[in-house]
Amino acid sequence: MKDELWINGIDAFTRWGIVLGDTSLSALMTPVPNKEFVSNKSRMAHGKSVIMNSPVMNERSLSITIYLLAVDKADFYSKYEDFCASVLSTGKVWIRTKYQQDVVYRMIYDSCSQFSQFEEGIAKFVLKLTEPDPSNRSS
Repeated sequence: MKDELWINGIDAFTRWGIVLGDTSLSALMTPVPNKEFVSNKSRMAHGKSVIMNSPVMNERSLSITIYLLAVDKADFYSKYEDFCASVLSTGKVWIRTKYQQDVVYRMIYDSCSQFSQFEEGIAKFVLKLTEPDPSNRSS
């Protein structure tokens, strides 16, 4: 769990006890959509003409699931407050994983669509994020 996930350059497990959910890596790695190609419909020609040179990436929105793990109630509240204050409230969520060490997903935090707390030792967050420029992923 340690050295698997970094958020804003910080080992997420060491600092907040945070690990990625099962489908979160797939959500991050999902191919980016292209912007619509420039096209023109003319009444004088069949179909439409499309300029397909130099396709450009579109921004994307995604949801990832993370879990916050703690040893006791005090540890839980401390990690929860620190994570919310130092990451979510800033809006900056830059994610790097051990699986793609040279890739940094530069995300903007939009909202938390689901939050569940279980026995004050674990919490589940479903974060809605936006990646405004998917071409900017170099570390």
